[in-house]
Amino acid sequence: MSLIELKGNIFCTKAQTIVNTVNCVGVMGAGIALECKLRYPEMFQKYADFCEAGLFEPGKLWLYKQESPWVLNFPTKKHWRYPSKESYLQAGLEKFVQTYEEKGITSIAFPLLGADKGGIPKDISLSIMKEYLSNLPIDIEIYEYDPKVADSFYADIQDWITTTDLQALSQNSGIRLKYLEVIKESMEQGEVHQISQILNIKGIGLTTLEKLLDYRNTQMDSSTTSLF
Repeated sequence: MSLIELKGNIFCTKAQTIVNTVNCVGVMGAGIALECKLRYPEMFQKYADFCEAGLFEPGKLWLYKQESPWVLNFPTKKHWRYPSKESYLQAGLEKFVQTYEEKGITSIAFPLLGADKGGIPKDISLSIMKEYLSNLPIDIEIYEYDPKVADSFYADIQDWITTTDLQALSQNSGIRLKYLEVIKESMEQGEVHQISQILNIKGIGLTTLEKLLDYRNTQMDSSTTSLF
């Protein structure tokens, strides 16, 4: 088994499980957490419920198995406003080492814990992670985030937006045509590489993006349940 360091997009992994870094107040507003919120809205709602009930804190992990890959939600902050702490990483990694086998985790991809939005230096994060993970008998990947690497989920959305009739899509989804047009233009110009980056487009907010993805999911669900 191996531990590999990579620079790229964690959602390109072939690992059974990916790690999503979160806070404990029910907000997935940036980084990998925002990507996961957009991809797995049902998971986000359950996470928010756990936080509202006061059940989530550093050192506690939550494994979401309803999607592929599985998602291991790993608190690296108490509140999204405040930085991560090395002790939070250590507590969560200790819990992972103690429980990964009984949870059925056979391979896993981590981001650099607390190093993107959390403020922990990358080398410190990596050192802590290696201390706990290096000798485990499963395949482990540690990703340094690259914002320019796309993944299949984004590629599917990009292909859909750039090849569909936007007038019809606007009418059916309730999203203004001008918003769809500016999203398409940004995609075609190579300004967007990942789903959450659509929010960097001027005039596009979270409500519009979630509405677009919800409509897409509805269409995909109906196409897989149609009689013929």
